[in-house]
Amino acid sequence: MRLNLKYFALAVGLIELVSTPVSMADDLESLGVTISGLLQVESRYFRDYEKSETSEMALDEAGLVIDVQRHKWVSAHLAFIYEQESTPLEIDEAFITLGNLEEYPLFLTVGELYVPFGHLDTNMVSDPLTLELAETRARASQLGFKTGPFYGSVYAFNGLTDNKHNTIDHYGANLGLADEVRGISYDLGVTYINDIDDTAAVSDTLDLEASAVDYDHVGGLSAYLLVDMQPISLIAEYVTALDEFKAAHIAFNGSGAKPQAWNIEAAYNFNVMAKEMTFALGYQGTEESVAMGLPEQRYLGTISATLFDQTSLSLEYARDVDYKVSEGGTGNEADSVILQLAVEF
Repeated sequence: MRLNLKYFALAVGLIELVSTPVSMADDLESLGVTISGLLQVESRYFRDYEKSETSEMALDEAGLVIDVQRHKWVSAHLAFIYEQESTPLEIDEAFITLGNLEEYPLFLTVGELYVPFGHLDTNMVSDPLTLELAETRARASQLGFKTGPFYGSVYAFNGLTDNKHNTIDHYGANLGLADEVRGISYDLGVTYINDIDDTAAVSDTLDLEASAVDYDHVGGLSAYLLVDMQPISLIAEYVTALDEFKAAHIAFNGSGAKPQAWNIEAAYNFNVMAKEMTFALGYQGTEESVAMGLPEQRYLGTISATLFDQTSLSLEYARDVDYKVSEGGTGNEADSVILQLAVEF
């Protein structure tokens, strides 16, 4: 609690700082300091697989970010986050980057960061199922490059399952191509990690201390494609484990599970009464992921409007389809409706 209070006091101080007169903001800018943030408030309705209904008002996420660049070759990034459902106020990211991509194609980033496994883009209010199997935050070192349309990196960190030797034995890489041709922009790439144990859904499921079976690393691979041909944009991503977990760790149908997830979205951007709007439809799914509490299929749609500068209102409806009873699920469907008001600054 003492640590969280320190973060809270620091966050309050920063909010007061950005609320001071413009001269202070100018002073910060002259020092190479940029402060930004995000607030997301939601009204939610859920009907679960057992047809039990709940509703609530929620502070879905509050974030505060400080970026500092005192020298053209050095930058620092510090981000605080609060999520009502899962995260007390804490430091989300804190890293230093050595490099300047405008002058040299290589960079080095060290600190607490989200390693580049998966791309995880979405037009929806809720996180995609691919995020559950890919998002990995770690105290890592990342060496990357960007030259022309090509980009990529390699990284390493000490993961959650490194219990025997407590060494840096988790690593991965990503490679991508992003460009624009005749008004159509695209971004495609692949990412790899040698063990997906630190991802959101897997780390919440693994209980290695309670298991007498030794854990073996299970690698992961993802591929993604983003296309923007206004007013239409497309997202496609696939994430998979490269091997099966041992059944004692994560099982499916009596054997070791090999989790997979995907996300496919199409969005249409348009204007109504000079307000920018987006209508998006998505289909998401998983394989062999019932032990992690993920649905087998998800159908969803979102409509969002930019009410004012950096202020948006979004409405999402989603239907989840559970795994069959024979596969460890309920065979039922669940529904959710989320109305979100978001402000960036």
